[in-house]
Amino acid sequence: MSVFAGTIDQMWRYPVKGLRGEAVRSAEIGFHGMAGDRNLGLFKPGTGDKLWGGSHPRMMAWEAAWPAQCGCADGTGDAPVVYEPSGAAWSADDAGLPAALADDLGAEVEVRRVERVYGRILVVFESSLKRLSEQLGREIEAARFRPNVIVSADLEPFAEVELEPGTAIRLGEGDFTVQKPCERCVLPSWDPVGRAERDMELHRHIIKTLGNHFGIYLRTSQTATIKAGDPISG
Repeated sequence: MSVFAGTIDQMWRYPVKGLRGEAVRSAEIGFHGMAGDRNLGLFKPGTGDKLWGGSHPRMMAWEAAWPAQCGCADGTGDAPVVYEPSGAAWSADDAGLPAALADDLGAEVEVRRVERVYGRILVVFESSLKRLSEQLGREIEAARFRPNVIVSADLEPFAEVELEPGTAIRLGEGDFTVQKPCERCVLPSWDPVGRAERDMELHRHIIKTLGNHFGIYLRTSQTATIKAGDPISG
């Protein structure tokens, strides 16, 4: 097993799956993933079919946040706030929100809770992001990959995707294991703030040069609170 150490640089959660999320300074992580992360999703009315950014990139022009988060681990509530591209705010349980989303996205929408059998968090390594930017000759934004945690560690770029499933990794005081590398869909190629512009060069590079993997999924069977600035080791 590779041995490495580093620091948690940033943390993000996405209260509504497919919309832009919020930076947090700490969060509780457990069997179901990060508290407050991807709790809700957009669905085609009356079906289990989800809308996602690959088919509706305009979704990423919308944003969601927990109004009470204040950077705290317990900063969630009954319903997150959803912000239109104009900045107008809605409670996620407002009966008028689906119509506002439908008008902007061009598709009928229901906002519903996402049912999960288990959770996981997506971790992106800063060294890999930097090397990817160097390979393409321009900055590639971390937001394209929708990570929960961004870390700096003394691990060679892209080496994290070679870690075997089950490999132990410690974040702060929490014990995690590698579930698998993240196999990328088309989403990172779409502009991360909903401008509906696609970076096909990035998409091809991830597939051909990186084996279509970027970032790793971690799971835990315990509950732990992790914070920006906490150590990471594996």
